[in-house]
This record gives sequence, C-alpha cells and structure tokens, in this order.
Amino acid sequence: MTMFDYDKFRLRRFVDKLVSIGEVEVHDEPVALADMSAIIEATPKATLFRNAGPQHLEIAGAVVGSRRRFAAAFGVDERAITGEVMRRLGTPQQAVEVPSGEAPVHQVVVSGDAVDLAKLPFHLQHALDGGCYISSGLDFAIDPVTGARNVGCRRLMLRGRREMRTNLTDNSDLKLMYLRALERKERLPIAFVVGSSPTDFFGANLKSPVDELNLLATLRGEAMPVVKCATSNILVPADAELVIEGYLDEHGYREMDGPYGEFWGYYGAMHIDPVIHVTAITHRSDVLHHTVLHGPEKLSRQEASHTTAVAAEMVSTRALKAAGIEPAAIFSPPNAPIFHHMRVAIADATPEKVRSAIEALFQVKGVKHITIVDDDIDVFNDDEITWAMATRFNADKDLFLPSRKVQAFYADPNTDAEGLVSKVGFDLTSPTSKSKEIRFQRPRVPRVLPAVTNASVRQALESGPKYFAEILAAVGSNDGREVAIELGQLREDGELTRLDNGEYALASTKPGRPRVI
Repeated sequence: MTMFDYDKFRLRRFVDKLVSIGEVEVHDEPVALADMSAIIEATPKATLFRNAGPQHLEIAGAVVGSRRRFAAAFGVDERAITGEVMRRLGTPQQAVEVPSGEAPVHQVVVSGDAVDLAKLPFHLQHALDGGCYISSGLDFAIDPVTGARNVGCRRLMLRGRREMRTNLTDNSDLKLMYLRALERKERLPIAFVVGSSPTDFFGANLKSPVDELNLLATLRGEAMPVVKCATSNILVPADAELVIEGYLDEHGYREMDGPYGEFWGYYGAMHIDPVIHVTAITHRSDVLHHTVLHGPEKLSRQEASHTTAVAAEMVSTRALKAAGIEPAAIFSPPNAPIFHHMRVAIADATPEKVRSAIEALFQVKGVKHITIVDDDIDVFNDDEITWAMATRFNADKDLFLPSRKVQAFYADPNTDAEGLVSKVGFDLTSPTSKSKEIRFQRPRVPRVLPAVTNASVRQALESGPKYFAEILAAVGSNDGREVAIELGQLREDGELTRLDNGEYALASTKPGRPRVI
C-alpha cells in the first residue's frame, strides 16, 4: 500500500476547498480561451472554468490571488502565514520517489510524435502579448555536473506543436545551468509542472541553498511523493495535474519571446530566449489545468504579489532579528508589485530603534520603501497606515535615505542608466503613542458590558474615578441618558469633579488633580 494520499496536495482538492469557503467564481458555460483573462481579472475571487476552449477543458485561475487564499494553502489565517512558513522551514522534509504506476500524474502519457501542445490551454493573457502563454509552469531541472536539483517558476510561450519558448533572461540557477550546457554543446533536460499545490508554487519562487525538491516537501510540512519523468531522470511531484517534459536545445538564445504583461504593471519588452523541445506530456486522467494572473491592472490580485511578499517578509524578519529587533507585525502590501513596500510594527519604539530597523531593511534586496510604525497600528490596514502618515510623520526628521543607490530588482522601471535605484524609510512612530494623555489616545467604539454592581452613579464613583462608559457598565445601563442626568445633578450639588483626562470623580475623594466643575 502507498504511504501517500495523492489527493491531499492536489490542486483540484485545494480549489474544492476554496469553493467551500466562497472564494471561487465558477463558470459552467462555454468560455473561449482568449476571453479567460478578462473574466479572471474581473473578480476578486479565484475562477474555475469547467468548459474552456474547443477541448472543453477545466481550468483554475488566480487560485492564490489573495492573501486569504494563499494562507488557506498553509491552513492558517492570512496574518499568520509568514510565521507558519518560517516554522515549516525549521523542520526539513524529504522528497520520496514512487513508481510510475503509482503516480497519478502518469495516468496519461503522451510522447514522441503524438505530442500536441496545441491541445493545452495556452491563451492570450494581455492585449499586447506576443502570443499564447501558459503562465503557471514550475520548471524542474538537474545540474548535469553537480547533480543539484533546481526548481523555478517560468511562463511558457507556444511556438509549435512540440516546441515552446520560456523566459530565461534574468539571472537564475537555471540560466547558469543552461549556459554551462551550451559551453559543452549539450542539451539541458527540463520538465514543467502545470498544476500543483500552491505551497509548491511558493517554493519555486524561493532561492535557498538547499535541495530545492526537498524544499517543496518542507513547505508542504511532510514527505512529498515524486516520480521520474517518462523521458528523463528528472523527478517531479507525483500528485501534480500535468507535466510537460523536454529539453532546452544546444543552439542557445535564438528566438524572440514577448512582449508579455509583467508583475510591475507594465509590459516586459521582447527579449531573445532559447527553444524548448517537448518529448512528452503526462497528466492525470481528470486533469485540472492551471493559469495564474500575472501583470494585471489590479496588482493586488496578482498571485506573484502574494507569494513573493511572504518570502520578502521572511527575509525582512530575519534581517530585523539579526539587528536585535523583534517585529510585532510585518506586511508587504500586494498592490505594490512583489514586495517593494514593507511595513513593520515594533514595540517600544525609539528613534535609535527605528533607525536600526530601517538600516537593516535597506539591506534586503528589492525592498525599496520601508515604513515603521508603533505596535498600536495595524500594518495590514491601509487606513491606519495613512492615518499614521498624517499624524505621526514629520518630513524634516522622520525621512531616511541611504547614503548610496543600490542594484535594482529585475526589470524595475525606475532604474537609472547604471541599473540602480534609491530606497527610502519612513518613521511613522510617535513618542506619544504610549501617552496616557487623552489628546493622544486613539478613539475606539465603546464596548459597554453592564456589570450592575451599583444602584446609582454616586455609588459607582465612590470606588474611584471612572470614564462615562465605565459608569454605564457599573450601573447596568445600555442607554446613558439617565446617567448624564444623574451626573448633572451631582454637579449641581457640588459633589462632582473631573480629572484632566475626563474621568468623573466625587469631590470628596479628591483623586488625582481634580478640577471642580
């Protein structure tokens, strides 16, 4: 008997989970492939097409296009996802090879001349794209020299019935692997998984000095079944929906890819890339295809914004802890493309502590705009951040700029001629955030829980000064008007005083520094 539940981390099961919590918009009607992207972007939910294209395919889109959905893949609340990922990374797991006959992704195997990429749902995703794409490919490769197993994330551009292109422009382990293969005049075998657990998708976006196949298992939180490809020795998740096997040819960079709508909210220009020759396609018999929302108009729905934000939050947390600072909360908002804004709340903030935090985060690659707030501010709430900017920020002393520019993140549209950008830090903390003075207290809605411990307002005040809401609770009132009348009578009788912060008190108790009203 198998030791694995091959459906536990299946994409289809995750989509079913999202349906159960109301996070999926389901389309049963026929949908043209070219119309899918407009439908996916029009809803804040994930999308499930049950009758897409002339092949009547099932396709899931934008499955982790919100932090809530991404957190659901890890079984936690959206505020807890970064901590959960860091916890899992502290408990390494292994990839375990299983036989082909047991692997669901080998239920259907098509190879050689029978391969036809045109039967897969490559589709136009942005108005000015250079062609049809699958945007959800996870690439798996093995370094022929070192044996290192590498996992990444690549889009795929349809070229022919057995050929594709992929974006291999930015520096990466896969690019280096391929360049070395070209020096040896060799092909580089590669496999693309389309439709896997969102935790796998996240792992493919991480750069980590470990075996990256085992990294995917670690992020799942348990051993991961893998199977050897039908036409190479590459191991891929055995519970995936679909795998495209092939090789990057020995002819190098020779054909144009793009344009393509990128994560910045701009188009990525055309660039020259290699050609992938497909040797096999394997998939589940009831395959669920997968497309991601990339480079949309509404960047907060872009899946890469959520996955890379959590990765950056982890790196930033480590940088802060190395500087001796424990963040109370940390968040990279998704409407700033892939983690370029970082918000951090810290307790007991001092100017020195804030400066140390900003300096530490200046060292995190890609993070450009850093905001530090007190721990009474919710870093996940745009309204609270805006309020803190308006009431706790003084540009003459709370704005921090590093001494020099730094190397920009990939394709940053703000780079100068040398590929450099500036960073900036905002200190939105306030020395009055812990003040007891009423003028620095943040208004909150009243929460009156009647205790009915006193028969009158006077009796309630005999135990000490109280705010109006505390008096309501003490006399069991959920109205308040009768309390105001009784307070008025005590004032007329000369028995009432008020403290500087507005508490009511009996004049005879002389609490604090009363002012007689």
